[in-house]
Amino acid sequence: MLDSHTGNALPTFHNEVHGNIILGIVRTLEFDQVSNFLLTLHKTGYTGTVGFFCDDISEDSLHKFSAMGIYKENFKEVRISIPFTGKKINAYRLFSPVLRSYFYITSPKSQQDFAKNYFHIHQSRHFLYTAFIEHHGAEYKNIMLSDTRDVIFQKDPFDFTIDDSLHCFLEDKATTILSEPHNSSWILRGFGKDILDLIGNNTISCAGITIGNTQAIHTYTSLMCSILLSPTVRNIAGITGLDQGIHNYAIRMGLLDSVLSLHENENGPVLTMGLMHRGQINTNQSGHITNKDGSIVHTLHQYDRHPSLLEAFPQFLLHR
Repeated sequence: MLDSHTGNALPTFHNEVHGNIILGIVRTLEFDQVSNFLLTLHKTGYTGTVGFFCDDISEDSLHKFSAMGIYKENFKEVRISIPFTGKKINAYRLFSPVLRSYFYITSPKSQQDFAKNYFHIHQSRHFLYTAFIEHHGAEYKNIMLSDTRDVIFQKDPFDFTIDDSLHCFLEDKATTILSEPHNSSWILRGFGKDILDLIGNNTISCAGITIGNTQAIHTYTSLMCSILLSPTVRNIAGITGLDQGIHNYAIRMGLLDSVLSLHENENGPVLTMGLMHRGQINTNQSGHITNKDGSIVHTLHQYDRHPSLLEAFPQFLLHR
C-alpha cells in the first residue's frame, strides 16, 4: 500500500518476537494524523511492534495500519452526539450521577469492563492496556505507553537502560503542579486541597509517555485502574485529562517508588515540549533536537506546540 503524500510504499514493522511494543490510542484520528509517529519510528530502525487501540477510524486508515504490520484492537467509547455541531461528548461525563450508580450493584470485573467503555479515553486506556498486558504481556520484554498524534522519534525509543524500572518523564521544571491550572484542578477534584498543598510544588510529570519492562508497566496500569475505580475519582472519570492528575498523585505520594525512575526534561530519552519556550529547544548541526548535554533525544512529545519548528520538520524527517 502507498503513502498518499509521497507515493512510496508504506514500510512494515518487524514485530520482533519477545521484543518491545508501543501501545497507543487512535480515536477519531486518520492515518495522516499519526503518519509522523509511524514513519519517524520506522526510520529509527525500530524492530518491535506497534499496537493501536482504535475507535471511530476510517476503513482506509485501518487498512494502512494493517499494511504496516500494526497490531489493532477495536474499542468503543460511549459518546453522545451534540446536535448541529458534529461533535461528540463522553456519555459518562454527561450522565455520571446516573451511570455511576452501576458501581454499587456489580462485580469488580464488570466495573472494569464498564470503565473501558464509559470512562473518558484518557482514563479508559489504562483498563485497555491492563487487559492487553494480562493477555499478551508474556510476548514482550518492554512496553511503551504513548500518545500518538503529537509524538515523533529521532532514535529507537527503547534504546536506553530500562532494566526492571518504570520510566516516567517530567515536564519543564519552571512549571509546577500548583501553578498549572489543569494539573492543579485534576489533583484538587480527585484528591482534595490537602493533597494539592502537599504535592503541588513538584514539577509535573506527563502521563502521555511511560516506558518500562512489562511487569513494571503492569504494576503502573493496575494502580491507575485501582485509583480510577475509587469512589471519589470514578465520579469524575468522564473529564478530559484526569489520568495525568492520578499519574502525578501516584508518583508524588510514593505509590510507585518500588519501580520508579523519574527523568528530568532535557536530560533523558523523552523531551516533553509543551511547556517549554522555543528558545529552550536545542538542536545540533544535523538538525536533531538534543538534551542539554548535546545527546540526541529519542522521543519528542508535543512537538507540534512550536509552529516555528514544524517548518523544519518535513525535510528533517525525510532526510534523516
